[in-house]
Amino acid sequence: MKRWMLAVLLVGSTCYEGYAQMPPETEFTPGPRMIRAIEQIAGSYAHLGHSLELTSQQKQTMADLVQRIKTEMWMKEAVLVGMFQELEERRRRGLLKDHEYRTANALTGGIETDELTLFIETLASLRAVLAPEQAAKVKELLLPTMAFRVSQGFNTKIGLMSLDGIGQVYNGFRRELNLTDSQALEIRSLLEEARREVLRVGTEIDLSRVEADELVMRPDVDPDVIRAKMQKTGETEGVLFNKLFETTDRIQARLTDAQRAKLAELKRHHQRTSSDKQRTSHPAGSHGTPGHQSGHQTGFDYFLDQGGRIGIAEEQTAALVQVKNDTRKALLVEQAKFKASELKLLNRLRSGSDPSQYSEEALAAAVREMEEGRSRMTKLKVQGYLNARHVLTTEQQSRVHPPDTFEDGRP
Repeated sequence: MKRWMLAVLLVGSTCYEGYAQMPPETEFTPGPRMIRAIEQIAGSYAHLGHSLELTSQQKQTMADLVQRIKTEMWMKEAVLVGMFQELEERRRRGLLKDHEYRTANALTGGIETDELTLFIETLASLRAVLAPEQAAKVKELLLPTMAFRVSQGFNTKIGLMSLDGIGQVYNGFRRELNLTDSQALEIRSLLEEARREVLRVGTEIDLSRVEADELVMRPDVDPDVIRAKMQKTGETEGVLFNKLFETTDRIQARLTDAQRAKLAELKRHHQRTSSDKQRTSHPAGSHGTPGHQSGHQTGFDYFLDQGGRIGIAEEQTAALVQVKNDTRKALLVEQAKFKASELKLLNRLRSGSDPSQYSEEALAAAVREMEEGRSRMTKLKVQGYLNARHVLTTEQQSRVHPPDTFEDGRP
């Protein structure tokens, strides 16, 4: 999350376009990777079930542990993604203050620490399910692999994209800022210095991450050793981010007060016009009808996609962005709860050892829990629409209509 967040927020649309070209399988938050690791370990135990002579109770305990980490991790991920979406929306509308992404970086770091604690505790609990002789059998059967993980190299790539984006911003505004040749040379020198550091630290992070992932899959490695390795990776990642912060500060220190004020004004204007271009290239219908982007519905955009048509003022934009962010964050949490209730139902259906899990009453209660979650999400979407509508003037309200559907799958 921090990699993605800082890349977009530090650089803006230049880096965002580069990010959009990233492979879809690229993961930006630690949660999915941690869940997958626990599933793989539990799956390896199940695969060796006959050799290990696992009891029904052991199998159920492992299933419960997987369900628990998914449920809790999904909630933490919902908060992380919600924070990023809020900041990105504010950046796109020119509402983001410079200090906000730094504060967000500290907050997301705290959540990621909680995720790491949950992961290590689950890993230790999963291993503790096995009796000593079973654990010894696992070490015997799971032979050391000679294959190794390949790093995505994402930290290095996104760091370099960030620096390139900073350079493009100053290069593009060179005339408007009246940059002197001396200032331009200083800025380039600072970016080149930062590039060397990004290449060095980024490679160290990528190597540390794949080594930690490999340690996780080794049954002979103590969980506390894995925790320390992952914490060290996070600390090194912080060094990289701080270098980007430092580079931005050092470059701005080379500007005069007038140039810094002009730069802030130019960035706000650029962010607003870029946002307008993105919306007009994938227009929504005149009454909030979902448009299409790459074949997918864009959904209701809280009237922000109709600013030019109905004449939304700046203060209205800020209020609409707040409504959109509040609604999406609440929806992300409800979606995580819905996934958890669905997983609970699926696990009931998979449990063949306890007939009570299949009782009509138990299944009806599980289905009811899911439907209640679906209902809460629809209510949040409707309330979000109404809250956004209240921001508009009476005349503006007369020119808009509800979206075609609230069930497009997007928050």
